[in-house]
Amino acid sequence: MKSRYHLSASLIVLAACVPAFAQAQDKPATDKSNEVVVTGKPSEVRTAPDRLSFNIANDLQAQNGTVADALRAVPGVEVDLEGRVSLRGDPGVTILVDGRPSAMMNGESRATVLQSMPANQIERVEVITNPSAAMSPEGSGGVINLVTKQARPGARSGTIRPTLASRQSAGLNLNGVLSKPGLTLTGDAGYRRLRTEQGSNQQRSRYDTLSNSFIDSRQESLARNTISFANVRVGADYDLDKKNRLSTELGYRDGQIDTKRVDTFTSPASAYLRSSDTEMSNRSAAGRVSWRHTIGQDHELVADVEIDRTKMVRDIDAVTTPSLPAGAAASYERIGNAVVRREYEAKLDYKRPMGEGQSLNIGYQYDLSQNDFRATGLRGTSWTTLAPVAALNNRFKFQQAIHAVYGTFKFDVGKFELQPGLRLEQVDYDVDAVGDGYFRVYPTLHAGYEISAKQKLRGSYSRRIQRPSAQDFYPYRLYIDPQNLRQGNPALRPETTDSFELAWQMRDGGTFYSVTGFYRKSRGGVTDVVTDLGGGVFLTSRANLATSQRAGAELIANGKLSKTLSYNASATVYWNEIDPRTAGISVRRSGTSGT
Repeated sequence: MKSRYHLSASLIVLAACVPAFAQAQDKPATDKSNEVVVTGKPSEVRTAPDRLSFNIANDLQAQNGTVADALRAVPGVEVDLEGRVSLRGDPGVTILVDGRPSAMMNGESRATVLQSMPANQIERVEVITNPSAAMSPEGSGGVINLVTKQARPGARSGTIRPTLASRQSAGLNLNGVLSKPGLTLTGDAGYRRLRTEQGSNQQRSRYDTLSNSFIDSRQESLARNTISFANVRVGADYDLDKKNRLSTELGYRDGQIDTKRVDTFTSPASAYLRSSDTEMSNRSAAGRVSWRHTIGQDHELVADVEIDRTKMVRDIDAVTTPSLPAGAAASYERIGNAVVRREYEAKLDYKRPMGEGQSLNIGYQYDLSQNDFRATGLRGTSWTTLAPVAALNNRFKFQQAIHAVYGTFKFDVGKFELQPGLRLEQVDYDVDAVGDGYFRVYPTLHAGYEISAKQKLRGSYSRRIQRPSAQDFYPYRLYIDPQNLRQGNPALRPETTDSFELAWQMRDGGTFYSVTGFYRKSRGGVTDVVTDLGGGVFLTSRANLATSQRAGAELIANGKLSKTLSYNASATVYWNEIDPRTAGISVRRSGTSGT
């Protein structure tokens, strides 16, 4: 494990002797039904029928790092060096911010955002491996919800925090809050810059029918990245009266990555050195309006509308200098990719108590995603002779609309609690104006039994899906480098997963222990299909071929050794079997992993 060293300093300007953020107050978007919380100082681990919530606001190392750094400390969550997130070994993870989806947390941009977004904006991380029907079924591995810090009523303060880390990383964050009866204004801004280095080594063997032998090739890559990330957000909560609250929020994020990369390719018939400069930008603007009508205790109606626009642009200038065959001329190329993504969400959620120990939650959710892809490519023998290449210039549009109605009903009978749920979804999508769609039913079930005042058993089931990304539908060939092409598949369907869990939990004062067993079975998984085009060139496409199953156990221990010293330990071990069904032939492979 690599060591991390951080040097940070804070300048705090207080207009009132109160904290800038209250760690005990939660965002209204999170589900607090049946949540177990220790009074007084906030519990480091909170439990609810469908989630575990981990407090990171008191973790100094996490608060001075990025969101990716903070997630690495959360049990069951893995983040690799490139920012890819998995949950108990499953990369199909949906990441929400305050219970809401964000365009910045989808697609290729997510890894960049996680590795550059400062973690000091986050108070808690909720891990929801079996969400209820009130949440989208998207994400075969489950959901991670980032709960941001919330202002305490009456607070007036500002914070300036510069951060300097050993990994050639520096940042500056500003936070402010002004709260008075009936009105709360919040705002934050931040900038972070860091440098990273990545290397890879790829070896391939392909069978050559002419020589009746295998031909080996090798590609070595080294990339140096300079990453910068800036964000601005303002929000307001206004109480129209005692029963009605209006909330609004505006945000803007700007991420930049400059990469200098060198690729060396060698094979018996050809060899070259390729130097490339890549500039990638990712800009996102979002706005949200929410109305909350409180009818009574735990009885409310909430309406949300959110709009998010993201534009990602990647430009690559590359020079390929062959060393084999001898005398081959150098090739110059300029490759461009751009996507504009617009996302619209509207949600109406109604919660009502139905008597002692009983509650109803019903709602409707509409999601619309519009994606516009453009690809450009020019080649020549010098920068002045670049000319368009027809095969590298194309445009692709993808639109997906989801209508969902859902309901959950919770009731307690003695020491037992039960919460069944059902979600119905109609999905309609257009691939370059060609329409298609499907209807799906997603049942969920959460159950609990109180063994004693300190111990509890929990069990759950949910049906999950992993929808192909918009880029997975891309019908044209995308140029990656001289040896690699990628192409989507407009006929893809979602992967379906049935997830089962059984957990034992014990809380004794400030100490928490948990042992969870889980089993997941998936079908229709999207698999990479690699085709040899000859000459050492390979095409990677996508297809619904894979089936898989995963079983394992997760152990969590959290508590205090003294008033100032605490511990948080976890371990996950799982067995995974996958059948990619290459060329229609069942080829099962399995293995055991642990963290």
